[in-house]
Amino acid sequence: MPAVVRATLYMTVKEGRGPDFERAWQAIAEQVRAVPGNVRQTLARDPEDSDSFVVTSDWSDREVFGEFERSPEQDELTAPLRELRSSARMTVHDVIIEMEAS
Repeated sequence: MPAVVRATLYMTVKEGRGPDFERAWQAIAEQVRAVPGNVRQTLARDPEDSDSFVVTSDWSDREVFGEFERSPEQDELTAPLRELRSSARMTVHDVIIEMEAS
């Protein structure tokens, strides 16, 4: 059984809306971090395209992630992000090996 399930969302926001997206994501992430099974979340921005982001969220297992992903709460929480995006693509992977720097 994998230690973590990682969802990765590649998202492009509407032109010039990057700062709005960052603020909205942070507010939403503060709420998602309290969801049982959420391990961590990360927001990264492309240094060459301020409207291009990668969001990762780690979950304790696939079932917990799936329950959250299909929930009305998730739909309501992430609605502000959907209004800002122009495209999005998600992948979900089982993390099989993770190493910290020594």
